[in-house]
Amino acid sequence: MQHAYQLAPGTIYQRETPIRNALYLRFVKRFPCVACESTRLVDPAHTGPHALGQKSSDLNAIPLCRKCHDAFDADPRDFASRCGLNVAGLIRKFNRLWESKQRRTV
Repeated sequence: MQHAYQLAPGTIYQRETPIRNALYLRFVKRFPCVACESTRLVDPAHTGPHALGQKSSDLNAIPLCRKCHDAFDADPRDFASRCGLNVAGLIRKFNRLWESKQRRTV
């Protein structure tokens, strides 16, 4: 009989609470769509892992116009591949811009 082993102590299935930051979402929304560069109807699109009925952290959002956002939600990997988007790199970029902005306002 084989035994299941955990890699780290603690609960195996531990829910991670996503970060909510309305100011960050407003900040991301100011940029043009990263896929088509449209400046109309841009929304912050949540890109990280999702649970049923739950969005990923707000810090994983990238700006997408409504059309691109809908296409991204339908098939994120295919959309990112077709548009040549490095989603992880974009998240890091917007997080760095946000952190820089926060340092300047303090």
